Amino acid sequence: MYRFLLRLAALASLVLSPLLVLTGCSREPADILGKAYVAPATLNLRGQLAQKNSTVAVLKHGDSVGIVDIRRRFVKVRTDKGVQGWVDSIDLLSTDEMQQIQRERQQALALPPQGFATPYEALNIHIEPSRQSPAFAQIPEGGSAAVLAYRDAAKTTGPAKPPSFLFEKPQAPVRKPKHERQAKISSHLPPKPPAPKLPDNWQALSYGYVDPAARSTAETPAGAQKADDAKKPVVMEVWALIRTKNNQVGWVLARNLMMGIPDEVAQYAEGKRITSYFDLGAVQDEEKGVKHNWLWTTMSTTEPYDFNSWRVFLWNRRRHRYETSYRQRDVEGYFPVHVDGPAFQLITRDDDGKMRRRSYLFDGTRVHLTGTEAYNPQPKTENKTNGIDVQQLASKLPHTGWIARQWAALKRKLAGGS
Repeated sequence: MYRFLLRLAALASLVLSPLLVLTGCSREPADILGKAYVAPATLNLRGQLAQKNSTVAVLKHGDSVGIVDIRRRFVKVRTDKGVQGWVDSIDLLSTDEMQQIQRERQQALALPPQGFATPYEALNIHIEPSRQSPAFAQIPEGGSAAVLAYRDAAKTTGPAKPPSFLFEKPQAPVRKPKHERQAKISSHLPPKPPAPKLPDNWQALSYGYVDPAARSTAETPAGAQKADDAKKPVVMEVWALIRTKNNQVGWVLARNLMMGIPDEVAQYAEGKRITSYFDLGAVQDEEKGVKHNWLWTTMSTTEPYDFNSWRVFLWNRRRHRYETSYRQRDVEGYFPVHVDGPAFQLITRDDDGKMRRRSYLFDGTRVHLTGTEAYNPQPKTENKTNGIDVQQLASKLPHTGWIARQWAALKRKLAGGS
């Protein structure tokens, strides 16, 4: 077969050489099956599918590529500069998904910040609130980002699952009937020994016997394990929607963020998670200098809303310390919290199930309720990136044999090397 391919290549070079000279060695572009976009921050474009050290280019998040070939879950793409290589389809986004992500980012840019946070170390920014979602950027260690919203999501571990578009499904091996396998095995074994006799106290030993057919599956070891797995609660994680200084919007794990409120106030959190904070005005202290009054919201549990308590701190110039001006617990609060100087607005759901926006005014000492109005939230849309539909693109591939594919690849190689 190898000699045959060598002869075939030599014959092709003799036949195609005059044509290449006449056409000025022009390369005929392959048909584009579809368009996709790079999902992670960087993506290595490999020249060979089976070699990890064959990187021909490094793509960045948002780069557009054209899909020219498909091999199971891997696709061959061509960049705008004409460089071709192989990538995993998991690392690509479809056109609709990229447009949806851009729309959500534009909407997030208009959201008011609910405070600023700093990561404990370099933190990945994901497209979705999921560990398996591609990370397209990072918040550097010591950097800062504005917190816009929160979302609870089930914890996912392990690598991302590949899409279910494996076209060449392996066939299950044909197994012989059970009785034939047992007969073959028993033919090589010695005869079975006689069954042991029942003990004399077999009736006492059988006291409390339960028919196996009446037992529940939970009493068996396998059934008990399945029952225990079903009883295990789903571990939820809190994700924060953030916006960086260069207007990159994405999701990060909230537990890796530290809100930027001063430690003098943060020490009163009592183990609760500070979800937002706002400056309500400066106070001049003769001994401590300039201090600020603060409004914060906190969350003590994992719930499908943004905060369950809020509190206003004032700086006592006589005692030189922070004190509580107003506190409200056991509320169902939602973002955004709007603050305009000493005035602020909070959105909560009341016991009657209706959501209301309440306006408050802080006069430097006390908090006054100034108004209440009904609030109708906009429905939230969740973006789910499922990757490109490789199965649909594969239907566009011509159904050719192995020799025809090798001949086409050989022609492209000779045309590109002229």
